[in-house]
Amino acid sequence: MSAEYSSVITNIIQKLETRQPLPPLAPEKEWDGEIVKQIQNISLEELFDGQTVKDLEFGNAVKSGLLLWNDALEESHTISQHLNSQTGSYWHGIMHRREPDYNNSKYWFGRVGNHPVFPALRKRVLDILADSPLDDCLEAIQAKENWDAYQFVDWCQAEAENGRKEVINFLQKVQVEEIKLLLNYSYQHALA
Repeated sequence: MSAEYSSVITNIIQKLETRQPLPPLAPEKEWDGEIVKQIQNISLEELFDGQTVKDLEFGNAVKSGLLLWNDALEESHTISQHLNSQTGSYWHGIMHRREPDYNNSKYWFGRVGNHPVFPALRKRVLDILADSPLDDCLEAIQAKENWDAYQFVDWCQAEAENGRKEVINFLQKVQVEEIKLLLNYSYQHALA
């Protein structure tokens, strides 16, 4: 199920979706400083177009996710480190993976456990791989019933060393899908 985002969030997402190339696995700085300022200087009420945010933690998770998609790791971390939930740990784990601090990322994914977005993420990744010659990745994902966040961290770490463009491009696509799914989940639960 996909969320009907507020106009403010829709505008930010539309801008983030125009990025080419895709967001790097380990960014060196934020992509767009104006997006960072906008997110930091807006209340949850304004961000959600006046809709009642029933769960502030999920509302803040949306802010953390938008910042993370924009490569503003430090600003995202400032929020995610105070989100004491499975979803907050997920945002925290992605941030550390992108930092890159792979061991710390795995620690946070250990706190995530089996997140509700994992089945949809696994399906989307299999769809991405359908048109890809990356048979080893396809087989690794098909061999497991659930999405393996640790394996994804390992792949990101390996490609930081190997630098194979085709694999990096695949990992970047997965990263964007992961962020989109978790953002949607966070948004829906902020309003539920």
